This record gives sequence, structure tokens and C-alpha cells, in this order.
Amino acid sequence: MFKRRVFYFLTVFLIFILFAARPILRSIYVVPVLMYHNIDQNWKESKLSVSPQSFKRQMEFLVRNKYNIVSLHKLKKLLEDGKPIPYKTVAITFDDGYEDNYTNAFDALNKHNIPATIFVVVDKIGRSGYLSWRQIEEMAGNSIDIGSHTLSECYLPSVKDKAQLKREIYGSRRIIKDRIPEAGDFIAYCSGGFNENIRQIVIDAGYDGACATNPGKDYPDNDIYAIKRIRISRTSDNLFVFWIETSGFYTWIKEHRDD
Repeated sequence: MFKRRVFYFLTVFLIFILFAARPILRSIYVVPVLMYHNIDQNWKESKLSVSPQSFKRQMEFLVRNKYNIVSLHKLKKLLEDGKPIPYKTVAITFDDGYEDNYTNAFDALNKHNIPATIFVVVDKIGRSGYLSWRQIEEMAGNSIDIGSHTLSECYLPSVKDKAQLKREIYGSRRIIKDRIPEAGDFIAYCSGGFNENIRQIVIDAGYDGACATNPGKDYPDNDIYAIKRIRISRTSDNLFVFWIETSGFYTWIKEHRDD
């Protein structure tokens, strides 16, 4: 009887704590936008690589645990609505447009009808190790959006010539839309680099939004032209780590852990 009462008390206390903490948790919740690069077997050597086996497990984890996996278009609408975004919402992105996104990731995404965005470096399309237009067009017809990672994968803040800066931003979008009219609505800043001038050029070019990496805690969480992302690497092979990263609270933890 005593143990039952203790258990009952602890249960009620835990529920009270969780209920009281809900406003705090809501205030620090940021939709996890996952950032992948290579999906290959170089994960032991490269922090930007995730093994195909691990990627498959991660997608199965999201599906099995009933995550709300949304496209960037859907995320944009959720952010603009200004309403609390449901917990367990997540978006998936890839940078650079590597061919292994097609050979090693596309099947896992397509199997579960998971939307994702691949940001391609336009000048590298068709080169060895990168996606071809045929592969891009096939994926674009199967829940995969294609975004820009500029023309040449340059670090935009280092470009001093305004005409070149516009070519990188405007030109990449135009080329993508010439091939796939429904694509090219989002851009990812190379290495996360941007400033207010670059952000404004992106808006003027007609993009619906832009992905950064980690602009920091002083930057708003709901800026659709500086969407915060979480880099997925080999540490995420551990599904407990992956669960933390997809919890919606990891961005806050990451931004405050060095305080």
C-alpha cells in the first residue's frame, strides 16, 4: 500500500511538473530542420557523411514514431501562421547535390513518401560525384524539392562584386526553374554564410525562403530567410542522439551550452 501511494504521488508530481513546464518548453521549441550532405560509406573519415544504413534507420525511426515530416513549403506556412507548431514536426534537407543522395537516400525517402529538399550547386550538376539532371528530374517527380546552393558553391559574404553576387543567387534559381518550373523556391547559404544584404537579394530574387546553418541565439527562430538547421553526422548513428536532435529542443541546447 505504501509503495502504491508513493508511486501515485510521484506520478501526480511528474504530471504537475510537466504541465507547469509546458509554457517554457513551448517557448524554446524550434522545428528541427535536418541538414545532410553525403549518404555514403565515408562516415568514419568525414563529419559530413552518414552511412546509408544509418540514414535508413533514421527515416524508419521518424516514420515509426509518427513524426510530422513536412516540406519546406509547409514549414514556411506553419511559421507564417504564427500558431504553435505541433511537437514532432521535422523537415529534411541535403546540401551540395551529391549523387549518393539519389543512389543511397532516395529509395528510403520514396519508400515512406518522405518529403525532402536537395540544395544543388548548379555548376556541378552532371559532374562526377554529383547529381545529373535526369536524376534530379526523377526525384522532383517524387516528393523531393530541388533548391539552390548557388551557382558555384561560393561563400556569399566573401563576394564583393554585386553583379557576381546576383548571378550566384538569381542565376541558380533561373536555371533550376528552366528545367523544373515547380522547383527553385528555396536556397541554402553555402557554409551558412549570409548577411542582411544577401538576405535582401534572396528576397528580391523571388525565393520563398532560405536555409542557414546556425545563425545563433540572437537570431530569431522564425525567420524564413534564415531557417536554422541541425547538421546530422556520424554521432547520429546512435538513435538516442538522433532522438535528442529531432526533439525540437536541441537548437536551444546547442545555442546555450557555451553560456
